[in-house]
Amino acid sequence: MRQTFRRLIPAHLRFLLAVHAILLVIYSVFRSITLVYNRPSFLFQADSSLSLRQAFRIGLLFDITVATYALFLPYLLLSIAWIWPPKNERIFRFVRLYCTAAIIISLIICAADIPYFNFFNSRLNTAAVAFKNLGQSFRYITREPKYYPFILISLVVIWGAGKVVKRLWNRPPSPAEFSVREKLTATGLASLLVLYGLWGGPKPKRPDMKSAIFSTDGFMNQLTLNPVQTWFDSYFDFNIYASSLDESFRLVKKTLNVSDDGRTISREHDYQESAKKMNVVLVLMESMSADKMGIYGNSANLTPGLDSLAKRSIWFDQFFSNGIHTNAGIYSSLYSLPIMMMQHPMTNGKSEYVKFNGLPSTLKQSGYQTAFFCTHPKTFDNLDIFLMRNGYDLVSDQFDYPVSEVTNSWGVSDESLLNHAYEHLDSVAKAPGGKPFFSTILTITAHPPFTIPTWTKFKPRSTNPVDITYEYADWSLSNFMKRCATTSWYKNTIFVFVGDHGVNLQSPIDVPLSYNHVPLIIHAPGVFKQPQQRHDLGNQTDIFPTIMGLIRQDYVQSTLGLDLFREKRPYAFFSQDHKMGVIDGDFLYVARKSGCESLYTYKTGTYTDVSQNYAARMDSMRNFACAHLQVAQWLIDEKKAQLKENE
Repeated sequence: MRQTFRRLIPAHLRFLLAVHAILLVIYSVFRSITLVYNRPSFLFQADSSLSLRQAFRIGLLFDITVATYALFLPYLLLSIAWIWPPKNERIFRFVRLYCTAAIIISLIICAADIPYFNFFNSRLNTAAVAFKNLGQSFRYITREPKYYPFILISLVVIWGAGKVVKRLWNRPPSPAEFSVREKLTATGLASLLVLYGLWGGPKPKRPDMKSAIFSTDGFMNQLTLNPVQTWFDSYFDFNIYASSLDESFRLVKKTLNVSDDGRTISREHDYQESAKKMNVVLVLMESMSADKMGIYGNSANLTPGLDSLAKRSIWFDQFFSNGIHTNAGIYSSLYSLPIMMMQHPMTNGKSEYVKFNGLPSTLKQSGYQTAFFCTHPKTFDNLDIFLMRNGYDLVSDQFDYPVSEVTNSWGVSDESLLNHAYEHLDSVAKAPGGKPFFSTILTITAHPPFTIPTWTKFKPRSTNPVDITYEYADWSLSNFMKRCATTSWYKNTIFVFVGDHGVNLQSPIDVPLSYNHVPLIIHAPGVFKQPQQRHDLGNQTDIFPTIMGLIRQDYVQSTLGLDLFREKRPYAFFSQDHKMGVIDGDFLYVARKSGCESLYTYKTGTYTDVSQNYAARMDSMRNFACAHLQVAQWLIDEKKAQLKENE
């Protein structure tokens, strides 16, 4: 019997089947860990058992496809070596190394996917990390004790993977032991299995990720996905071409009130009043979701300082970040262009080389001193090169602080950051020459690992580590504003507070609004006499023209933002990696990279898909967002979004 089995299934196929089985086990185990880590309550809910079985069944089909794709090359090489046998040692060594690497890469991606999914509500993709950030990311992981058990387990598993592959390997027997008919039969049957594993049939096609959408529960749908699949699938662009480029330009120009013909959105803003040489301070608040603030209904009193500031300022309560990553918040807030799904704007090989028309570059050309303050090394996310190319005189980072103030792997705390920024702003304001300043401050404390300095005088009310960091971030910002309020330049300064993105709070759908619904607070005691809560829809792309309108500075704009005090935005839209959201006063439209679309009446809290009832509204929302993304991509490709010298 054993001999018959060995005759029917040659050694090279037995080896590949064993590696295939190992990959399936890895994917299934990590899917289970993802479930336990993110939604352990599902294990104890009787009504969720059927959905869990369905999720794991669909997930297994994805896993089979991924494992088969991974082993297609070694199958091809070993089949050739089996049929044409002379001197195959190099092929055999390569295959062993390749299969070991496939197992290790799968382990790394699946392990990294668990915390990524927990934080971003998205399976792992290329937006997760830029290769230029690997050093900082490695330092972050290795300096956090909570990751040490996982690092140890990973090292043991990687070592074990090499041992397992070596043990599984059996050199294929001499082809002389098999007749031509046996070779053709074995290879033909194996090839059919490979074809069905790759494509689900005899014709080639990409895995249909629409089949992942089987439930009304967003988490359950995403649980089906294989992170190795989503990682490599993210190298393919999200389809933003709902209409032709010319049609997209017509729609965008109508929104921006541009009447020029052709492919241009450039427009001059000439104000009747004289320009106000006011200072501008833009604070990008790490992970500051609207859901964390008391003015939006959070009862934990985590942000009393910001809540009080909003009530004394102009506060936009329907404002949305353009993405869910800090790099997206920086890019869209400063340069007034939407973020492309699954793209890193500062390292993507295209936009990183464009000199953008935006707040820092425009104000610098108007005589402002410009500075950017961050807590970590400025090389992270290519910040130093990108920002210095695009309007900043100074990028201050971790190395401008004493070593004793470094709190964790992300550098110094918000307290140190804001104290340092204040000292710089005060010195610029008092310097001879009287130049106004534009400064951007990027906070960090509300980012994992959620630690605050041991030397701080801050006293938390909460016991939850995450809540404590929000209290601390709010306390630090309040102290900063109190110090600014004592200066002579306070009333001549416009302070803008906006979340760089929100946070992933549990949602019944796979696009939690808590991740993009962020506060926009404009505090300008020298401009606004009365506070006001505004309900206008807004995106981070609107910050640039809105601020320019407040200071009445003439300029030429070649971006997609709107002045929120003079123009109305019909829809706000955003990226959540492989998902796009579009929102108005009633509906949330979601387009997924898989092609699956949904429409929700989000304000009712029911999140029932009503796409079948509002086809025209869906078309309008889809076309609006896709047109803006398509035009933005064209502006970058053609380098039409950059600031002209002395314009």
